[in-house]
Amino acid sequence: MIFLKMPSFSDRVPALGIRMNLAILVIGCILPVATISAFLIFNFYEHEQTRLIGSAISRARAIVTSVDQVFDNTQASLQVLGTSHRLTNGDLAGFHSWAIEVLDEMQAESIMSVDLGGQLLISTRTPYGKPLPLFANPRLLKQVMETGRPAVSDLYFASVTKDLLFTIGVPISRNGAVVSLLGASVSPAHLSRMLAHQKLPETWIAAVVDSSGNIAARTRNIDKFLNAKISPAVLRQLVLSDEGSLKNRTKEGIPVLSVFSHSPTTKWAVVIGMPLNEITAGLHQTLLRLCIGTLTALAIGLALAWLIGGRIAKSVTAIGKSALALNSGQQLDIPRLYFKEAIEMACALQTAESALRKSRYDAHHDALTGLKNRTLFRLVVNQQLALCGRNGTDLAILYIDLDGFKAVNDTHGHEIGDQLLCAVSVRITDAIRDSDIAARLGGDEFGIALIRSNLEDAKSFAGKLIDVLSEPYHFGEVEAKISASIGISGYPASATEIDTLLKQADKSMYRAKAMGKRRFNIAQIQ
Repeated sequence: MIFLKMPSFSDRVPALGIRMNLAILVIGCILPVATISAFLIFNFYEHEQTRLIGSAISRARAIVTSVDQVFDNTQASLQVLGTSHRLTNGDLAGFHSWAIEVLDEMQAESIMSVDLGGQLLISTRTPYGKPLPLFANPRLLKQVMETGRPAVSDLYFASVTKDLLFTIGVPISRNGAVVSLLGASVSPAHLSRMLAHQKLPETWIAAVVDSSGNIAARTRNIDKFLNAKISPAVLRQLVLSDEGSLKNRTKEGIPVLSVFSHSPTTKWAVVIGMPLNEITAGLHQTLLRLCIGTLTALAIGLALAWLIGGRIAKSVTAIGKSALALNSGQQLDIPRLYFKEAIEMACALQTAESALRKSRYDAHHDALTGLKNRTLFRLVVNQQLALCGRNGTDLAILYIDLDGFKAVNDTHGHEIGDQLLCAVSVRITDAIRDSDIAARLGGDEFGIALIRSNLEDAKSFAGKLIDVLSEPYHFGEVEAKISASIGISGYPASATEIDTLLKQADKSMYRAKAMGKRRFNIAQIQ
């Protein structure tokens, strides 16, 4: 009689993979599903409410970030204005004229300068030379003077126009000491427009409040509640914590679940109210559907083994499609996978994708400054030129060469030279708009493409940029002084294709150097 040796259990247990997942699924079908469902039903309400609160707080946090971005953009513009040689030289009349020119770009109601005593020195709402009152917000002035850092005021009524505004102020320092405040007054209407773009559900009520709890923007009835205090319950919570939730009533008396988030820098906050009846109705419907689904699951548990086979097919198909996408250079979009082998393969594909993305990035960006390199600059500008031709708009090219860079490099070494190039790239990036394009073309040469700008616009910008780039650079105990020569060409005035525009701007840059450096020169119009 022949006895066949049966394989031991350990021989038949595979590694954790597709087969193990199938076994786990079969065991799961046998377990008392009803017990798990009952547990889910009793805990679902709390879990769903916690999730909803967390999601709403995330929305509030995102809106606070948008509010801070509005403040930060204005602060950055003011800091650039504060470097003006007109302000440094005491030419308040000239600075007043320039401030009026840039007022629309800042989306501010007015720009002002205030001395240490609180006296308005200039205000773009008042002709230069006309007597001005004291600054209407001494609290902001005191805060900026004491901290030496930018700050944002609460809502207040302007002393000149009596409009309800808030002011963003930055300190102006000379020789290490704060000598004045440069501020931009902004209407709360800007925040209301920003809030409207957040696309919150129509039934939700969101408000932006200043650090004192006054309403600056609101998605509903803002005309009625502008500058009104939020409810005392919410105000108490704002004092106690940076983020949180509570049940209360809106100004209209609607019962809501409110969530809030504070800005860590300005202490302005965003409050979002979600109607309680809407939340409760949705949860009740979900609980009912969950009960029905649990009863149905008891009847179809045996069919899960069939479903797992479908999951295997989906995982294999998804990996195959991802591999093809990687091969063609498309971005990977890997759906949820269910098995160890598939997940490991997806991780390998994502690692390969990351390596490919890095190599593509390195091929199109300057390794030192992080700016676009000449290749990517030509590619992007070429695309913009096609849009210009289609839409009938202008574009200007600035070719920048640093005057005195070689002397700095030779005197202080390549390390300081590299730091200087990085600092120059930061100043260029801060000076241009988000729609403009900056690149390092090689060595100490940089390029800028000003979108929707003609030669006159480029001429005005180039003069300001030369002043910005010519400010001293400090690296520890080393002070580096350079300037810049800029050549300008424009589409369609100078040329209509990228290579000719760059050549024209390059030649103009050399003409600027020949004229004495720290100058700009415009290419001849064809």
